[in-house]
Amino acid sequence: MKTDDLIDRLASDLRPVPRGALGRLLFFVLIPGLVLSAAMILFGHGPRPDLATAIHLPAFWVKSIYPLALTVIGITALMVVARPGGRPRKAGLASLAIYLVLVALGLWQLRMAPAEDYPRLIFGISAWICPFIIVAAALPVFAVIVFFLRRSAPTNLPLAGFIAGLVAGSVGAWTYSWGCIENGLPFVALWYTLGIALCGMLGLALSRPLLRW
Repeated sequence: MKTDDLIDRLASDLRPVPRGALGRLLFFVLIPGLVLSAAMILFGHGPRPDLATAIHLPAFWVKSIYPLALTVIGITALMVVARPGGRPRKAGLASLAIYLVLVALGLWQLRMAPAEDYPRLIFGISAWICPFIIVAAALPVFAVIVFFLRRSAPTNLPLAGFIAGLVAGSVGAWTYSWGCIENGLPFVALWYTLGIALCGMLGLALSRPLLRW
């Protein structure tokens, strides 16, 4: 068979993809991932015991908005990388800017606090376990994002896996923020970010076996 004939045969049954189909697919797969992640925190860890009081603290909302903002940026990056040749260059700069804002707020919080509060603001009582809770809460979201990417057309598999892990980690960090008792913004900048980064590295390591066409 000639090459041109093979191409014509392969392209003979092509059908146009409805406008917005990729975005709708991502939206619908993220819903069960988010629900499962929230359920893991709610039933496996439990909500923050002083949540009714904590929601009046600015630090609580900064802790929650930080991973939520990273999630929004990550979703836009996923939409780009899910297409052939997609490289979400602006997403990295936006994520770095958000992180630097958090670091600045954390340094301001340290400056305003007495020195004896530094260990609590930086390490809290859960620094050693926080990143791993985020990874665990991210796993359902990572699974549904892999499902999404396998029905898309990413060509840079390591990049797609890395972004998938970062998005999953950001969602996991957001759901965990409602159970985490820490109020230190330096804690969030260090240990939440470490948990998100671990998810990104996990996605990078698993990208080829999970996303190979």
